Amino acid sequence: MDFKPCNSCGTCPVGWDNFKNLTEAQIKEIDETRFEARYRAGEMIFKQGTPTPNAVFMADGLAKLYLETEEGKRVIIALIKPGRLIGGPGIFIDDTHYFNLAAVEDSTVCFIGMNMLKKMVHENGDFAEGFLRDISIKGLESLKKIITFSQKKMNGRLAEGLLYLSDKIYNTEDFDCQLTRQEIGELTLMTKESVVRLLKEFDEEGILDVKGGRIKILDKERLNKIMQSG
Repeated sequence: MDFKPCNSCGTCPVGWDNFKNLTEAQIKEIDETRFEARYRAGEMIFKQGTPTPNAVFMADGLAKLYLETEEGKRVIIALIKPGRLIGGPGIFIDDTHYFNLAAVEDSTVCFIGMNMLKKMVHENGDFAEGFLRDISIKGLESLKKIITFSQKKMNGRLAEGLLYLSDKIYNTEDFDCQLTRQEIGELTLMTKESVVRLLKEFDEEGILDVKGGRIKILDKERLNKIMQSG
């Protein structure tokens, strides 16, 4: 489905909730400086270590926010759906991106100048509180993910990753997964080989029906139990 550009952040159908705290005049200021760009699956939207002149709003598609270590290992922090603003912890520190953002499928993003957002933070207390709340929620989600996955065995990690994809990303138990097996491993802190092996085991045990990129959860109750006991 083709994405239709939005005329205003105030009327965007997937708009960031915190924009509701801005006045019409402030929304107009943002609209006059923002711009949209289209990215194809696999393209980098921003790179770790580069400056952050803009916050990125996900308007359409799906992207992955990930960290890359000095050794080249990648850890997917989150999958980004439409309606989410991505700024990162460097916004108010050193104006540096601490993560990478890349399109998983064809995506449209809206770039909003950081200086403009900082101006709104200074001018509008409700917007500032909403911004802090948004950053805090995302930080807690990332911390919870790292702690949870580090304490689970591999089958529990994969079960949790699959439920995350089903419940939070695709909103169905039968989905075409745009992530490669390598990326599923980066999401669940596992190797590609472990993901392939466990998907096969879950398929053979009747928990999943796996056909290439198509994954159907056949026994969600059992998958939940694996996640909880893993």
